[in-house]
Amino acid sequence: MRQLKRIIVGHDLGAGGEVALKSAAALAHRCGAALRLVHVVEPLDAYQRISHPLTSPYTLDEITQKTGVRLQELVASPELARLQAEYEVRTGKPFVELIAAGRGWSADLIVVGGSSRVDEPFLGGTSERILRKALVPVMVAKKPLLVEAKTFLVPTDFSSRAREAAEEALMLARSFSARVIFFHALDLAPSYTVAYAHELGVSVAIPPPLPEEIEPEWDAFLSGLPLDNVNWEKSTEEGQAATAIVSRAKHIQADMIVMGTHGRSGLPHMLLGSVAEKVVRTAPCPVLTIRPEAFQFELP
Repeated sequence: MRQLKRIIVGHDLGAGGEVALKSAAALAHRCGAALRLVHVVEPLDAYQRISHPLTSPYTLDEITQKTGVRLQELVASPELARLQAEYEVRTGKPFVELIAAGRGWSADLIVVGGSSRVDEPFLGGTSERILRKALVPVMVAKKPLLVEAKTFLVPTDFSSRAREAAEEALMLARSFSARVIFFHALDLAPSYTVAYAHELGVSVAIPPPLPEEIEPEWDAFLSGLPLDNVNWEKSTEEGQAATAIVSRAKHIQADMIVMGTHGRSGLPHMLLGSVAEKVVRTAPCPVLTIRPEAFQFELP
């Protein structure tokens, strides 16, 4: 992402879309980026129309036209008056069309809204699918990112993916004149290996590292990062990663969390069921996830 120039905003014409738009506008104000509001109309098949008699009487073209009028009003609103903003209405599957819109416009970031309820299932939603499939960074905002944002939390497992997220966070921090808090969660629960268990009937506990033992990893992680002219600090706390990250974000009243979608495992789909997914689901602030550069997704 390095230089943020173009932001796709997935707008559902509801509360989630408003939060996404406010967050994207804050980024655009600070970074000088252009916005494109995208609403996707998902056509109903014949069965849905028969089984749902209260389905909208409007045709697909009429719905698209009405939606365009609403988006045009948003683009012309005082909140976006000083920004370069445009809109687009597409038809199809929302997550597919938002990703396609981002690809066609060479967007640097996709911003979508998320449920503000931590108990609401996240799996299966448009936001989740975009997080898994998008080739560019994705921000899920359950609360608006403000222009006055001052604190960014950057979790790290010292992997190359976390380092890329740190570089993006530092770039944004300069734009916002914000401080960056690098954070590592140290899980002190021992891990176990079952190698040779089928032969010996035993498992071996691997003791976790002590806090002082990870200082060389901190030094290696921070070395070479563009830290000049940025107010930053580092912190290590005990606990399971996702829980500790969200707790830390609440404690410091973070305005945004910036993190990679997977770390040392190297698995290409570690987002779901992983630390990043849990953080997105429960975080009190917007979460910006950085996708591996090598990731590829083919649209259906």
